[in-house]
Amino acid sequence: MKRYLSLGAGVQSSTVLLMSCVGELPKLDGAIFADTQWEPASVYSHLAWLEEKAAGYGIPIYRISRGNIKADALRTSVRGHVGDGGRAASLPYFVKTPGQDQEGMIRRQCTNEYKIEPIQKKLRQLLGYKPRQIIPIGSVEQWLGISRDEIRRARLSQVRWIVHRYPLIFDVPMTRQQCLRWMQGHGFPQPPRSACICCPFHSDAEWRQMRETQPAEFAEACDFDEQIRERDNLRGQVFLHRSCLPLRNVDLSTAEERGQSSFWGQECQGMCGV
Repeated sequence: MKRYLSLGAGVQSSTVLLMSCVGELPKLDGAIFADTQWEPASVYSHLAWLEEKAAGYGIPIYRISRGNIKADALRTSVRGHVGDGGRAASLPYFVKTPGQDQEGMIRRQCTNEYKIEPIQKKLRQLLGYKPRQIIPIGSVEQWLGISRDEIRRARLSQVRWIVHRYPLIFDVPMTRQQCLRWMQGHGFPQPPRSACICCPFHSDAEWRQMRETQPAEFAEACDFDEQIRERDNLRGQVFLHRSCLPLRNVDLSTAEERGQSSFWGQECQGMCGV
């Protein structure tokens, strides 16, 4: 059975890849990075380092892409429909509707269409099967870099010919912090968090860190936030921040600094890269 890692270039999937390189996990046949073409520069820099490192151990990294998520999102008029008759996956924007006290959220399609589906398409190609050609059950292991402290994010495969494997849960159980220590212990650089610059699932801490350490990327996110405000045939306005305020104007101090507790429970499903 072939083994391929869904690579997000974050600390967990980087740890899995490098453990495979040094022999602490079985050798991978390859890793696949699904590129939305709008991740932080630090992610692409770390990915280039991983590509060079893994190549030395005979493990190729495949970069694939469905398209540029920023450009696609700005072409979208409403929930995936664009003016030229095509479509683009909607991001999980927060929606503020006039006359309603509670904000809503658009259903997330981006993870499936920019990550899951392109990776499955690449796996099919790597196995040598054409579109619509039947693939035997359990033909490939898809490794996912989810650590044991995030076991709630683990999912069974919904595709019969793919078997999900979680090395950091079942093979070498490790938490995210243990992954960081493992990387440091081997003299490897600390990976950045892999997520789109515009991701609405960013916490205030992540927005604040972007503002302070990557001001150009934060300014780009703010500009994007202002451009998406109106959507045809959609009641209300859309925002990147859960407060439904312009990102540029959001108070990004911590809940503790404001004397509050955060009850926000939304999170990424684990396919965007960790």
